[in-house]
This record gives sequence, structure tokens and C-alpha cells, in this order.
Amino acid sequence: MAHDLSPSEPLSTATSPGDAGYDVAIVGGGAAGALVAIRLLMRDRPPPRIAVIEPDAQLARGAAYSTGRPEHLLNVIASRMSAITEDPGHFVRFLAADGQVPGEALDASFARRRDYGRYLRHTLDSLPGRDALEHVRERAVDVERGDEGFVVHLASGARLHAGHVVLAIGNAPRSLPAFLRHPGARIAEAWDYDAVAGIDTDAGICILGSGLSMVDAALSLAQAGHRGRIHVLSRHGLVPLPHADAGSQHGDGADDLLPLGMRERWRRVRQRVEAAVASGEPWQWSFDRLRHHGEAMWRSLGEGERRRFLRHAVRYWDIHRHRIAPQAAATLAGLQAAGQLVVIPGRLRSIAADPAGGSRLHYRPRHAAHDRTLHADWIVNATGVETSIELRPGELLQALRARGLVLPGPLGLGVASEGIGHVLDGRGRPDPRLFVLGALRIGDLWESIAIPELRVQAQRIADAIPDAGPIAC
Repeated sequence: MAHDLSPSEPLSTATSPGDAGYDVAIVGGGAAGALVAIRLLMRDRPPPRIAVIEPDAQLARGAAYSTGRPEHLLNVIASRMSAITEDPGHFVRFLAADGQVPGEALDASFARRRDYGRYLRHTLDSLPGRDALEHVRERAVDVERGDEGFVVHLASGARLHAGHVVLAIGNAPRSLPAFLRHPGARIAEAWDYDAVAGIDTDAGICILGSGLSMVDAALSLAQAGHRGRIHVLSRHGLVPLPHADAGSQHGDGADDLLPLGMRERWRRVRQRVEAAVASGEPWQWSFDRLRHHGEAMWRSLGEGERRRFLRHAVRYWDIHRHRIAPQAAATLAGLQAAGQLVVIPGRLRSIAADPAGGSRLHYRPRHAAHDRTLHADWIVNATGVETSIELRPGELLQALRARGLVLPGPLGLGVASEGIGHVLDGRGRPDPRLFVLGALRIGDLWESIAIPELRVQAQRIADAIPDAGPIAC
């Protein structure tokens, strides 16, 4: 299917329904929800009536693409970020039409995340069936199952009826526990990009967590000309590693890894990487070739081996698997070389008010026998995403659990699901009309949050939803 690629701002179609009826209600309007809507509207037949329930004024932003800051880049090159599986160059053509540098350099570029959100919105808005979609600017708080579909309850008290529901809720930040807060503490959430960039340039900062959210915070501080010391405290002190030039993703599969336990599997992966490096390849290519086998490798592990992975290996896997743009890595390296950014491996024990102002953080350095302290004028919470539906903010998942419509996923990660994304109800039975994709499938699939996985999940769900039919209201 050909699409107009002239960039434009999204149409304003937000509504506040009374008791309205739809064929499909998509709960969540970030990237995952937008991808499902795109696939539904691309079908070569009359589109279903779609409600995307999303309180944000713009669709396709979510946590990742809501940043307006130019220093926040995609972690995948543009040629691998098409929203449409059958059209790998779709995103690159959008960038070219937007006045970006054309040609091969653009294929291998790390575009700005804000531009990717704009791309998804434009793709959605340019589809011929776009009028069949309504953006409902509300928050879903409950879903009630009926004989022929669902009633979705909104925070305003309004309701809408839908034949099918897709949970595309996306990631949620992990909250800093209440016992670590003290009155007067100045704490910024890493996903509050403007708040982080607005911290006083001379303030001493401690960022809790050393993953991708830390990278965002450090880049924003650097862009804002921050002069104060930045400490990064995390259990292992490991930061995301950079991408190398793109190479072939074809080569050794994972068949020899699947029968192995975690210890032997990790040893085999290291052997592969060492052999590839000895032959002149960047180590990154070995991990790229494993990327497409992430689901199979996760599912081949028993519960005990999965727990072992989460306890001992996940952080090492993450920094090699979820890499960052070379220019972002160069900025971090420059801050470290200058002594402005200091990464501390250690476990946070407590946070208390410092009599001199700010906060005093007590931590136990990794492999040390005694605690130490450091002072911070500001604390940035970059401890990652919340994977437990019991601890996620908001009422919706707890309401679904209380109604017996969902179960926690394996090891308490996300929501239990199977197949193309059918949610398992309280008795472990798949619901043919209730779907889930993205971050909530982590326990089932593990690799479930990046665009290459999301676009496939979205396509499969859209293909499974039948044509428009009568809605019981």
C-alpha cells in the first residue's frame, strides 16, 4: 500500500463519548496502540469503528516519544524502524520528505525520538479509513465483560461499548518507595524530561539507576549545560553500550542454545562473541543475530532458569542487547572522562535529609563491607519500568484482576497471555476478544517492547479481529 509521506501535524479528533459503540477499543494511544490502529485501517476492506482511549492530546507519543528534546535519539537505526513490516523503507522516506539528509546515511542514522512519534501520527492520519477512528481523550479505569463484547468505563463516568478490546498500555515507571523519600526531598522522575532539564546547572545530582532512563537524564543535563557533579548509583554500575556500524543480522541461530541452562548458555554466547571478534567483527553483530530468537530463548527456559537469569544475568544482557546511539555514548564518555559523571556500583540503603540542605544517600558499595554516604541537591529516579501489574499506577489493571479478566504473567511479569496476544482470564482461559501487546507481554515473550516486535504483534492482532458488525449497547 502506498502512503503519502508529506509530514504534517495530526488531525484533531479527540472526543468525549457518552454511551458509544465501537468494533474495537484500544486502551492506550502510545506506539503500541497506534500500530494496532494503523494495521486495522490498512486492511483491504471497510475499516472497523475504532476508539483509541488515550488522555494525551496527541496519539503515538507514549513514554518513549513524548520527549520534545533533540538529544533524545532512537536506539535503533532508521532503516529498522518502519511501522509497516512489508515496507522497510517507510520511516526513512518520511525522514527524507521532512528535509533530513537523504540516502544511505539516513538509513543508518539514529533519528530523534520526537520525530518518530510524529511519523507514527502522520502514518495513522494519512490512511484512507482514518475517519473510522476516534481519539477518546479519557482514561480507562475498568472493563466489564458481556456476552457480545465489553463495556469500558472511563474516569469521567462515561462508558463505551466495544466488540473487542486491545490492551496497549505500554510501560510505566517504577516508583521510588515511600521509605526512601523524606520531607523536602527534591526528586525528579527521569521520564519528566522538562523537569530534569530544568534542574539548576550547579546542583549536585544523584541519578538512581544506570539504564536507558539514566542516559536520557544525563543527555538532557549535558544539553542544558549542567556544571554540577552527577553521581549515578545502581547495583551493578553497568551502563548501556553503544551500537557499532550495522552488519548482517543473518548467521548463527539459537538452536544450540535452547537446550542449555543459563550458565552454559551464557558461556556459549561468550564463546560465539569472542570468535566473531577474533574474526574482525564487532561484538554487537553477534547480539544482533540473536535478536530474532529472544522469544524462543526465553520460552525454552524453565521457571528456575528464568529466575536465575533475572537474578544474575539480566543486567549484563540488557546493556549488550539494548544499546544506544554512538553519539549518545560519546557524550556519556566525555562526561565521565571529565570527572563530572561518576558511576557507582552499589545498593541504596536509605535517603535522609541533609542538615546542610538537600539529601544524604546511604549506600553499600558493591563487594564492600561498610556503607558510605553522598550528598545530592537533587535526586533523579531512573530505576526503570514497573513490570508487576500489582504495583503499576492506575486502577485499570487492578480492576481487570478483580473481575477475573487478567492474571499476572509468568514470574509476576506483566499480564498472562498466549498465542497472538489473547489475554488469559482468571481461570487461565484465553479470551478471544481481549488482546494485549507490548510491555505487558514481557512475562510471556520477554522481547516485547521494541518496534520490530510491536509491529508484528499489532499486525497479528489486527488480522484476528473480524470485520465491523453490530455492537450491543
